[in-house]
Amino acid sequence: MPVLPFGDKNPSISSTAFVSPQATIVGDVEIGEKASIWPGAVIRGDYASVRIGEQTCIQDSVVIHAHEEDNAAIIGGKTVIGSASVLHGVYVGDSANIGEGCVVFDGATLGEGVLLTPGSIVPANVVIPPRSLNSGAPASQVRELSREEVEKQTYRAEIVAQVFQKLRNWQLVT
Repeated sequence: MPVLPFGDKNPSISSTAFVSPQATIVGDVEIGEKASIWPGAVIRGDYASVRIGEQTCIQDSVVIHAHEEDNAAIIGGKTVIGSASVLHGVYVGDSANIGEGCVVFDGATLGEGVLLTPGSIVPANVVIPPRSLNSGAPASQVRELSREEVEKQTYRAEIVAQVFQKLRNWQLVT
């Protein structure tokens, strides 16, 4: 897996995290305990930091980028970021679920327990309230989520983390 410095910044990856050999991690990036970074993911802390919380799942072909000095990308714990999503300089709270193919632009804030449906687009600097279901382009709130629905999102992230703990020692077949 390419783990590359950017200037004097080097990625920091927990020893319990799973990072696919096909993922790319660059610069000021911190990946928490039992997080999983799937094939094709690109996480770039070029000019600002990227922080990924414990037991968070970054699926296939996700791009997370912090390209402005004052605009870090912070992804909370027990969060799932769906395949082919793109997040630029955003804050995503714990236990969120970002559907496949979403785009979240600079300065957006997604509160704890947010559910963003696949293909949704969150414009720059938009604040999405905690524990809400949001959908569309641009994304808008559909309804509040129940405590049970947020717990289900948390549980899903925990299950994925358990699976990848078993697979951490994948060997490439040649």
